Amino acid sequence: MLTFSQLCELARGAGFGGEDVEIAAAVALAESSGNPDAVGDVDLQDAKWGPSIGLFQIRSLRRPQDFGFPDNLRVESALSSPTYNAKTAKAIHAEAGGFGPWSTFTGGAYKAHLPDHHDPDPVTGSAVRRCLDLLMAEEGYREGSDNHTKYAQEMIDAGKAPAWWQNSEWCYIFQSWGTWKAGLESYCLLSAFCPDGVNYYKHPDRKWWSEYPMVGAEVFYGTAGERWGAGGSHIERVYKFNSDNIWTVGGNTNATGSSQGNGVYLRGPIPRRDVRVYGYGCPPFPEGRISADPRWGGRATGTYLDLPAPTGGATPGTPDPRPWVYAGQLEHAIAADVPAPTGHRSYSWPQVLLVEQALVGEGLLTPAFADGSWGTLTLEAYAKWQQRCGLTGPGATGHPDLTTLGKLADLHGFRAGA
Repeated sequence: MLTFSQLCELARGAGFGGEDVEIAAAVALAESSGNPDAVGDVDLQDAKWGPSIGLFQIRSLRRPQDFGFPDNLRVESALSSPTYNAKTAKAIHAEAGGFGPWSTFTGGAYKAHLPDHHDPDPVTGSAVRRCLDLLMAEEGYREGSDNHTKYAQEMIDAGKAPAWWQNSEWCYIFQSWGTWKAGLESYCLLSAFCPDGVNYYKHPDRKWWSEYPMVGAEVFYGTAGERWGAGGSHIERVYKFNSDNIWTVGGNTNATGSSQGNGVYLRGPIPRRDVRVYGYGCPPFPEGRISADPRWGGRATGTYLDLPAPTGGATPGTPDPRPWVYAGQLEHAIAADVPAPTGHRSYSWPQVLLVEQALVGEGLLTPAFADGSWGTLTLEAYAKWQQRCGLTGPGATGHPDLTTLGKLADLHGFRAGA
């Protein structure tokens, strides 16, 4: 059995910081009594889920390889390791924005294991700021094949969305995820269909619709004559505006202007009077409206930094501008590119290109072959990088592992995920 102090050290090593270190240790004690070999929820096993394992009683998945990060860490055979279990708990904690996934936290049982039996500081400040922080921290995320996203899956698993949301166009699903995670469901609609949002804000009982931008407003794109309904082509959320432009965060979009989106981007400046900007949903948030609308102050400028930062609990910091590269999506590229004709590129080619450019920088790949195709030469170059990192034999196959990918990312300006 691990003691409270040992669990604190383990949590600190896994990446927990500040007050979360003691809370994590208390949650582990409440979940497993500090027993790394604890097994629970055996009666809840089914075709998808296995038992809950280890210190943090992390529910295992039958086929974790079929899921994105952090669910792909739910490997039953690995979770009995205290270090692996704690690092997986930290990944789940970061994804959820706190300890909400643990019932011993939400139900308060963990408090009995804190040294002074104290309550953590409540999350205060602006929920709108928290929503924007959460969404902006996702910049760089890229969808899987056939519109598969972690946002739809998390909401489906939590019972907040129907199963058909997965593999659907996901611009509104992304905004709904932010709404749900930040606790704004009393003000913003959970939906996957943009015209529903327009109708929600225009409802005569609300009158929350505006032609003017507002910090935290959902901006709808399209025309009055859209096939599925007015303003029904796309949605993003405003994080800054001035007298001429808006800046937004959006999912299922891109930075090229193409109609086919592929990920989460920070966009702007976008002309406020652009013909595609249909209007804004502007709820009466408790912290007030930072709005250009004359009805609500008529401000010339506004930014999410004008809102009070959330304090207490776990909140993202300043968004990291570096692009993401995901090991799982690189594997998809390898499976598609290696057997294909030379130069074949998969949907993950922008991430492949980032890795190839890094390998060029390390002197392991000829610049002419940094083309976004993970063929045999890139496979060989990455194997050399793995060998340089100390891997040998089966560990240096050219198939990217998270450790060596993370080292390459730190040296060459991108972020690495599973």
